[in-house]
Amino acid sequence: MTATLNPHLYALVAGEISGDTLGAGLMLAIRRQDPQAVFIGIGGPRMCRLGLRSQARMSDLSVMGITEVARQLLPILKIRRQTARSILNSRPCVMVGIDSPDFNLTLERKVRAAGIPTVHYVSPSVWAWREGRMKKIRASCDLVLSLLEFEKKFYDAQHMPCVYVGHTLANAIPLDIDYEKCRERIDLYRNSVEKVGAHVMGILPGSRAGVIARMLPYYARAARLVKQHYPDAVFVSSVPTRELALLVKDVWLENSPDLSLTVYEGCTRDVIASCTAVLLTSGTVALETMLVNRPFCVAYKVSSLTAAVGRRLLKTKIFSLPNLIAGTGKGEPIVNEFIQDDCTPEKLAGEMIRLLGSENLIIRQKFRSLHEQMRMNSDEIAARAVLALAGKALEAQRVREGSAAPHPHPEIFKNDIEPEVTLPDPRDVAKSGGKVEPGFGAPGQEAVQPQTRPDAESAAQSPFEAPAAADPAVSSEPRPDHPEEDAAAQGADSAAADAAEQADSGQEEKRAARDPKRPATLITRGDDR
Repeated sequence: MTATLNPHLYALVAGEISGDTLGAGLMLAIRRQDPQAVFIGIGGPRMCRLGLRSQARMSDLSVMGITEVARQLLPILKIRRQTARSILNSRPCVMVGIDSPDFNLTLERKVRAAGIPTVHYVSPSVWAWREGRMKKIRASCDLVLSLLEFEKKFYDAQHMPCVYVGHTLANAIPLDIDYEKCRERIDLYRNSVEKVGAHVMGILPGSRAGVIARMLPYYARAARLVKQHYPDAVFVSSVPTRELALLVKDVWLENSPDLSLTVYEGCTRDVIASCTAVLLTSGTVALETMLVNRPFCVAYKVSSLTAAVGRRLLKTKIFSLPNLIAGTGKGEPIVNEFIQDDCTPEKLAGEMIRLLGSENLIIRQKFRSLHEQMRMNSDEIAARAVLALAGKALEAQRVREGSAAPHPHPEIFKNDIEPEVTLPDPRDVAKSGGKVEPGFGAPGQEAVQPQTRPDAESAAQSPFEAPAAADPAVSSEPRPDHPEEDAAAQGADSAAADAAEQADSGQEEKRAARDPKRPATLITRGDDR
C-alpha cells in the first residue's frame, strides 16, 4: 500500500541563484493558497529565508560543463541520494525541481516512481539539442512549467503536459525605473573608486566561482581597451556573496592591475540600472538586464571539450534569453552574443565602446516592448498548476483510503476559491503601532497567521532587492541560454539547515553593523595588491 502523502508538505529543489528566485516566488504564492505549507528540499538564501529546510548548500550544485561536472560528480551524486531519501521519507504532496535538469530529472524520476507527483520548473532546452531527452522528461515529471511561450507549443506537439508561466522577473521589475535613484540607493557617487561620468560600464561575470575565473580575465582586458577609448569610463560589478567579490578582486588585479573596479555584494538590479551599458556572462542576468532596460552584450566561453560536444549537438545559434524570447532565430539578434571563439577582449571592447557611445534608443524600445509582452503573474500561475497537480494526487489518495471528507488543501484550490483574509482588529493595530499581520485561511476555516518572518515576503518581492540573477545550474550540457544517507541522515539535514540559517543571519548582522542603509561594497583599487 502506498504511504500517505503529506497534504501541506512541499519539496522544492533549486540548484542556482536564478532558481532560488523562482522558488521563493513559488513558495510565497503557494503559501497564499495554503497557509500551513511547509517546504523542504534544496534552496538558496531567498528560499531559506522564507522557511525552506535545505538539505544541502545550493552552491555545491552550481557547476556546469562536462569537465567541470566531472570534477564534482561524486559530491553531487551524494547530495542527490540524500535528497531523494529525505523526500521519500517525508512524502510531500508534490516535488518541484527548479531548472538544473541533469540533477533534478533523475531525482524527480525516483520520487515519481514512489507515487509522489513531480513538476519540472523551467523547461530543459530539448528544442535546441538532445531532443531524445523527451523520453526522460516524460518518465521523470507529470508536468513542465515553461518560461518561454514557444516551449509550450513544443511540448503540446510532443503530447507532454506543460503550462506556460512566463518569468517572475518580468512582473517583479517595473516598466519605468528612475535610474538616478538606483545610483543613490547604491551610493554610487561615493562608493565609486573614480569619479562617475558619462560612461559607466557594468561587468557581471557570473555567480559561480568557476565561471567568474574563466570569464573575468576577458572582461578585464576588454575594460582596458574601453578605458583607452573613454578615459572617463568607470567600471562597476556585482556578485551574490563576499567570497565571490574577493574572487573578482583577485582575478581583476591579475589581469588589469592598472584599472579600478567597484564591486558590490548583491544589489544586482540597482547596479545594472546605474550603468550606461553592461558586459555580462550569458544566463538569467541577461533577461534581468533587458527588463531593467539597459543595453548590453552577452559573452560565454566553455572548455574545449564541452564546446566540441556542443557544436555536434546544438540545433540553434541563438543562446541568450532576450534573443530567444524575441524569436530572432531567423533574423538579427536584438543583443549581440560573443560565444566561444568570438569571446575575445578586442571584440568585447569594440561592442562595449559602441554601446557606451550611443543612446541605444531602438534596442531600449525593443526591450520595453518585450517586457510589456512578458508581464504576467508568473508566481501565481505556477502555484496554481503545482497545487492542481497536488490536489489530484491527494484526491486520489482520499478515494483509495475511503475517507468521507476531502483533504482541505486540494479543495481550496480545486474550487478556485480565494482564501479569506481576516483583517486585524483596529484596536490591535493601534496598540502594535500598525504592525499586525492579517490572517489567511480557506472559507470556513480559522484564519492562520503567516509563517514567514515579518520582512521575508517584502524582501523577496522587492523589485530592487539583493541578487536574483545567475547562470545555469548543474548541467553537463551547453544549454542554449548558457552555451556550452535514517535518522543519522535526518539529523545531518537539520544540522545543515541550522548552520545555513546561522550563516545567513551572521551575514545580515555584519551588513547591518557596517551601515543598514548602504549596500555592502568591496572597493578594488588599481594599486591594491
